[in-house]
Amino acid sequence: MRRPNGLEFEGAAQTVGSIALASNPAGLILGHDQNGMPVTLQPFRAEPTRILLVDQGWLERVLVLRALAVGARVVMQTPDAQLWANFGESVTGTRERFHVAPPYQSVTAPGSVSQPTLFVAERHPLDLPALGPWQAQLTVAAWFGEYVAQSLQNADLVILRRLSAREMAAAAALMHVDAMQAAALQATPSDGLVMYQSGAWRYVRLVSTAVEQRLFGAPR
Repeated sequence: MRRPNGLEFEGAAQTVGSIALASNPAGLILGHDQNGMPVTLQPFRAEPTRILLVDQGWLERVLVLRALAVGARVVMQTPDAQLWANFGESVTGTRERFHVAPPYQSVTAPGSVSQPTLFVAERHPLDLPALGPWQAQLTVAAWFGEYVAQSLQNADLVILRRLSAREMAAAAALMHVDAMQAAALQATPSDGLVMYQSGAWRYVRLVSTAVEQRLFGAPR
């Protein structure tokens, strides 16, 4: 898998103020569903939230940027620290709200309604038993397989992009998808995703801003 170049993160201190789709600490607008209704992701609540995202990196970066745009603090735990170098400062103008740490390193970052906290784990399971109010954890897996089973079990929300036939075999075993759901997951467009929450499936077409496309390219 080709990893994105860190130069894609070059922005300006005003970048997060240009993300018009971001709403408030309660929600991040994603796009619209099959009925044309707006779809909002709500990672920051008065109770902890755990999200599993299966994605190659594009949507992860969009979600991180939108979290910063609503005033959140982000803790990025990744084995590829250099790919996130200067990201927070380049888009917020400060180093205070974006912290990069190695996988599994304990980081204290309280959350509040005025400044929620998003913990992100790239390519490794994230289990924060002490996760509190206005804190969310986002576990990002590059592909769907047996290794996400624990994160899947703990997740309040699962976000999937297009799955390969091999990934579908794992999804069929772990999520008990039916034939219609499997067909949708294998045909999800580059600007689409599937949300799974409390036994319900929702199909979403993403809306990205000009700023996000300039920083990260078109949806993929």
